[in-house]
Amino acid sequence: MQAPTHPPPLLAAFLAAQYRVYLPDGEHLLAPGRPFGAKIGAAGTPWALLTAFNPGALAREARANDAAQSRLLALLRAAGHTCWPGLNSDPRGGHAERSVFALGIGAEEADRLADRFGQCGLLAGRLGEAACLRVLRAHWPLPVVDTPFVVWVASVSTEAQRP
Repeated sequence: MQAPTHPPPLLAAFLAAQYRVYLPDGEHLLAPGRPFGAKIGAAGTPWALLTAFNPGALAREARANDAAQSRLLALLRAAGHTCWPGLNSDPRGGHAERSVFALGIGAEEADRLADRFGQCGLLAGRLGEAACLRVLRAHWPLPVVDTPFVVWVASVSTEAQRP
């Protein structure tokens, strides 16, 4: 089977999405391939933008999304990560979901949390370096297209581990 020459629609939507984080000095935009250098820590400090909304990219009722997002935030804070609110949205309007920006979280830990909450992907990076879209392979049909600033990672949890 030949690999596609362009990203599938969901991946294209993730790459085009607007990722915002609301820090004490105001709103900042994040994007795959673009460095994020907010003055919130030392250069090279890892970070991730995570959500627990709509597992598997399937719409879920607001109450369930809010409860899952609260559990995600509690886990991040219990692990000692500094957190700020975020918002992931379609640049044309329409779909938007709350997210949380966690400072000090490594990529593998962020992958495990995203997978635990049934997410297809997350944005991650290090302060001062280019952000990457990390895509959990378990949620994507193969073959996949290689795209700059996209990291394909194996799924690490099982359905039984998900909240």
